[in-house]
Amino acid sequence: MEWYWFLLVFMAGLLALMFLRVPVAFAMLGLGIIASILTFGSIEAASRLVGLSVISSVNSFTFSAIPLFVFMGELLFRSKIAQGALDEISLLLRRVPGRLPMVSVSGGAMFGLLSGSSLANTALFGRTLLPQMEAAGYNRKLSVGAILCSGGLAMILPPSALGILWGGIAQVPIGPLLIAGVIPGLIMATSYALIVFFWSRRTSKNMPVPPPREFAQVIRSGFKNLWAPGVIVVLVLGLIFSGKATPTESAALGAVLAAILAFAMGKLNWRTIYEAAIGTVRTSAAIFFLVLGSTLYSQLMAYRGATKGLVEWATAGVSNQLAMFVLIVILLLVLGAFIDQASIMLVTAPLLMPIAAAFGWDPIWFSVLVLMALQIGNVSPPFGMSLFVIKGVAPHLPLPTIYKAALPWIASDLVVMAILGAFPALVLFLPSLMGG
Repeated sequence: MEWYWFLLVFMAGLLALMFLRVPVAFAMLGLGIIASILTFGSIEAASRLVGLSVISSVNSFTFSAIPLFVFMGELLFRSKIAQGALDEISLLLRRVPGRLPMVSVSGGAMFGLLSGSSLANTALFGRTLLPQMEAAGYNRKLSVGAILCSGGLAMILPPSALGILWGGIAQVPIGPLLIAGVIPGLIMATSYALIVFFWSRRTSKNMPVPPPREFAQVIRSGFKNLWAPGVIVVLVLGLIFSGKATPTESAALGAVLAAILAFAMGKLNWRTIYEAAIGTVRTSAAIFFLVLGSTLYSQLMAYRGATKGLVEWATAGVSNQLAMFVLIVILLLVLGAFIDQASIMLVTAPLLMPIAAAFGWDPIWFSVLVLMALQIGNVSPPFGMSLFVIKGVAPHLPLPTIYKAALPWIASDLVVMAILGAFPALVLFLPSLMGG
């Protein structure tokens, strides 16, 4: 069978199983096993390949950062340290136009540096901030859109769990990739803040403002609620940036520090630890099962010549770098509107990275823009995952309203992506300064 028929049949089978609601990890594993038997002609040879794929995929120091960062975020959320920081940000922004939507944006940037999970952040803001914004009378589209976009900053800002997943699959250095997301994430957050500012000046007049506080009270409250998250962010990112520790080592230290600080603040108990551990196991197990299926799929694509053939076909058919980049972004946006981001990564990374190498694109720059495209897909109608997270925490909201609320923020992200595409130095500046 020619490589293109093999790729077409594999993808068609994968899509069919996904439409039948088979989890993508099990769909890829099942198809991979069947394809291995057909390729090698014997169950013994196929089982040997599957066994080696399973061992090589999870026996990786790189991927061990994922459960550690997830556990760190779970501890901060379940000990209520994150919620305390969110309340303090709300008080600090008391006089800013569009205070609560602005809290969502600034909180999304801060928690993006702590949790690494865009869906968890979206759910948190949807439960805590959306009822407050509705009670205060904020424009519904502004409120929903601010939560959608700010929750997604966790996919770009370190320690992005999906960024680590992409780096491990695409063989991109994890430390530089995480640090490279800082400036793009801050630019995205700034563009969101501008949208909130100008939108609120027109639609959010006479909103309730918290009572003023004395300067000493501001200092005491700010120190009480913000010092713990601040210490963790500075330590984790500082170690990665300086090259003194790998992302996995930084994640381990961050998780331990989160537990120590929560205990010192009287917010840690056995129930909190148990719930954080259960949440970590659930999230990490789902990711690692996806990795198992992806590794087998990648090896089969390479063995059958699909990866090489696709690169040769793509580079021969599209010689213009801009045209190829636009096509890749459109592909990711379309997939992101229908399929979850982790699944897209596992399917596309073995195919896109060789194309990026063939065009001479920097792998870190390209990876950051891929993450941005996936985040845009995450909030894009009709089936972006974050849209249904909002629907789940606010079932009274009609889906058309949620869809419309996402559009201005999608446009903002596309503009930022165009800027980063035109000026790669914005992405690569911080990684170029890293130590180690």
